Order: sequence, then structure tokens, then C-alpha cells
Amino acid sequence: MKINTLGKLSIASVLISAALSAQAGISVDNEKGQFSIRGDVEFDTNYRDKNAEDVQEFNQDGRVLLNVAAERMLSGERFIGVQVQPLLKTTGDVELDDAWVAFGQKQDWSLKVGRYEAYDMFPVGQDTMLEFAGDGDKLNVYRLKDARGRGDNGQIAYSKSFDSVYFEVSSLFKERNSAGDSNSDIKKSDKNAIFVRPVVEFSVTDALKIAGGMEANLTADEADSGNDFMGYGATVKYSANDLSINVNYAYRDFDSSDKENSSFGANLLFKGFGLGYIYADEDEGSSDVKVNTAYASYKIANVMDVEDLSVYLGSYYSKVEDTNDKDFGARVRIKYFF
Repeated sequence: MKINTLGKLSIASVLISAALSAQAGISVDNEKGQFSIRGDVEFDTNYRDKNAEDVQEFNQDGRVLLNVAAERMLSGERFIGVQVQPLLKTTGDVELDDAWVAFGQKQDWSLKVGRYEAYDMFPVGQDTMLEFAGDGDKLNVYRLKDARGRGDNGQIAYSKSFDSVYFEVSSLFKERNSAGDSNSDIKKSDKNAIFVRPVVEFSVTDALKIAGGMEANLTADEADSGNDFMGYGATVKYSANDLSINVNYAYRDFDSSDKENSSFGANLLFKGFGLGYIYADEDEGSSDVKVNTAYASYKIANVMDVEDLSVYLGSYYSKVEDTNDKDFGARVRIKYFF
């Protein structure tokens, strides 16, 4: 979500000056709860070689993320929380990651309203640089995140914990879309898309977790064929000491067409070194497009003996099967938490 010029100036002047006045953010505790301002800086120097477009490119981009949070604790572990995350980009744009209010009871239940990201059903690990050949052109790499969140039209989520089981159901409202060419007379959808996204996670042990979920449009409409689908997925997560492993699967089936998407991914992170692989397939009629993508990353921590300063080295290689469409990229990322 983008913010107007006046909003940019207000956020930039007030929040940056406040955050930078402290070495490691600001945190204030009083009888009404806790208020904090923190953030991180992320700058990327990139190289991309896109064979299908015969393009080689060097560029740099980055952003400053500010995290403004407040939480008030009440009796019986009840709470009220608020979080806002303005995102200031090197392009001059100011956007917004999170903006939500939540209330509930710690380790029990919560209700969240606003702009946020719901449960991650396709974690990709340390993805310093991850892109896909043919993405958005030849196929869409589906990862059960179309209704995950940070949309511009609102969300609501309810979560509940039962010992080793965590349950979450989130919704996402989308704009009313139309099918066909926007320059012609077309039938408009009479309803905006309303997605629901339930997820259940089971903790087998402290280190091993298994989750399953789905996302579906409750107001499916043929005139809004791009949102007329149901998606399913599962993920297995293992994390212990310096080792973290994720294995993911996602599948989507469209009701208004014979289009199907499926994806499989696996990745690991060990002592700062990350390695991952994603296979994606889009099948529609006589067309069947497959893409294989591998990516790697290494984190150089505690640069200049500063715990909050790190440098990441990352790269990826992606190829559409049976074509010359292949991409390669490399990135150096500087990240600092303040």
C-alpha cells in the first residue's frame, strides 16, 4: 500500500528522527504497557542475466523498515497490541508492510484486524535472492500465499492454541475485478473476492512441526476467473541448534478453467549457509510449463564485531524446461538492525 506525499514527509521526519536517536531502538514501559520503535536497513547490489530477454543488468535497491509497536497487558494474560511498519524505499516511495490491531489472551487466542501476513505455508528459508524464470509470463509459481495477506482492502484473522496444536483462520478482501480486456465491453463481477485461509499446525516435538492449510474464494464468480480457485498445501519444519529444514507442497485448481498449479520446495539453513530448490508446474489444456529453481545464500554475521550488522551473499538459477528461458542472479545484501 502506497502513502501520499504528506504522509511520506510526516512518517519520514517523525519516525526516522525518533528511531535514529537511539542506538538500538526505543522502548518505553509504563503502567499502560510497552511502546517501542525499532527498524532495519537493507541495501542490495544486484546482477541479473535473463536469457529469454537477452538482458544483463546491474542495479542497486534498498529500503528502511520502521517498526512501531505498542502492547498493553491486562489481568489474566489478556492483551491489546498494535503494530505499524512504514517502508521507505530508495526509489523515493513510501509504502506500508504491517498495520494492525490485535487483542486476546496470551498462549490461548487472538483476533487480528488490519494489514499483516498470515501463517507461512511455503517457507523458503534464507532467500537472499530468489526469482523464477517465466514467472508471470509463462506461468505463476503458486506457494499458497495469494490470500496470505498485506492486501490493500483489509483482513481479519482468528487464532487459537491447544497444547501442541495451533489453529488460524484468516480472511482477505480483494477488489472487484473483471474478466477480459479492460478496453472492451465486458461482464463485470458483481462481487469482490473474499478469501478464507484456514491453517492447522501440529508440534510433533519441540523441533518438528507439521502444518496443512487451504485458501478459497467464498464469492467465486466466473467474471472474476483469476480469483476463482481453491488452493491446498502442507509444510514440514524442523529446527534444532544450527540446523533448519523446510519441505513444502502447494496445489491450486481453478473452477472457471482447466488450469492447475503445483509446487514443491525444500530448503535448509546451517550455520549461516542456506540452500534451496523449488519445482513448479502450470498445466492448462495442452500447455504444461515446468520450471526448476535453485538458490543459495551465505550470511556473514557480526561485521566489524557489530552484532546487528550482517552481509548476505546470495544467488539463484532458474530454467523453464524444454526452452531457452533461464535466469541467473547474484546479490550482495547489507543489513543492519537499529
